[in-house]
Amino acid sequence: MSATIATTLAYTHAPSAPKNPKMVLASIHNLPKRIKSAHLREVRRTPGKENIPPGMKPIAARPSPPSFLPYVDQGTQEDPAARWLPKDGQIIIKVAVPATDDLWKLRVPEDVTLAAFVRRVEAKIGFTVALQAVGVGAARCTKITTEGAFKCWVQTRVRNGRNYPIIAHARDTL
Repeated sequence: MSATIATTLAYTHAPSAPKNPKMVLASIHNLPKRIKSAHLREVRRTPGKENIPPGMKPIAARPSPPSFLPYVDQGTQEDPAARWLPKDGQIIIKVAVPATDDLWKLRVPEDVTLAAFVRRVEAKIGFTVALQAVGVGAARCTKITTEGAFKCWVQTRVRNGRNYPIIAHARDTL
């Protein structure tokens, strides 16, 4: 029994026991020793988006320009207004709503009536509206109240390849 106590005392009172508090914590908690950062920098990293000094940047070979340009037939270029042409009997009418600062694209039949279009817009927006068209020339802003005015606007909504919106004001603000 005394031999086991003697060996226990020998291990606990050994002259190589740590005396520094950090060393005591490291030995108790099995913390790894600190590694010097110089050893970590020896690993070669791939270059990222960091700034590279001009002399250190590798020179990449510039791609050579094509030896010929592809032939482009001027007759096959698509008209910019073609994307707004009717497809499957449907046209796209853009509706700008200043009250909510929204712009809606509605796909409607080509022969849509003013009443049906207003009902569709009101169902989408959620309040009653009055339509106004932004035109070109003397009639800058015209209210659309008749079927003829609406059909005329639908025919002229695409100008210079752009589909211009119709403006839907809240009925009490116009």
